[in-house]
Amino acid sequence: MEICGQVAGAFRRNWGRGPAETTAHWAGPNTLVVLLHNGHNEQEKTIRAAGHIKQLLDGRQLLQQIIEDELKAIVENATRREVLTVLSATRLDPDLSAEVFLLGQGPATHHVPLVERVDRAKASVLGSRSDAQAARAEARQIRI
Repeated sequence: MEICGQVAGAFRRNWGRGPAETTAHWAGPNTLVVLLHNGHNEQEKTIRAAGHIKQLLDGRQLLQQIIEDELKAIVENATRREVLTVLSATRLDPDLSAEVFLLGQGPATHHVPLVERVDRAKASVLGSRSDAQAARAEARQIRI
């Protein structure tokens, strides 16, 4: 439940709207699947209705890359296990996204504070902190 709430919160903070429902399921001893149901915002629904599916999915993929380190930190803190990688996917019909976390056998060995990990992730995806701020402002302006 802790993971579901925090993952939904990460999407809400970074995208303006979180999923209506979030569920987490173990898919084996080292795989955690988090499903985000009905998470597309009104702007995305407008983009979809206008037929711009590729752009919509590209925007979602970019968001998932930007917040990947934040999602990893959430799962590592909750499970006390290292997240080796995160696999992300989004579908429009049904309105569903999935975050699949592949965990290592042992405890997480490096605990970087969540805020620092988020800043690092944004900087690595978008180039620099000022680029990240500009991209967030642009995303809010065009509401992708």
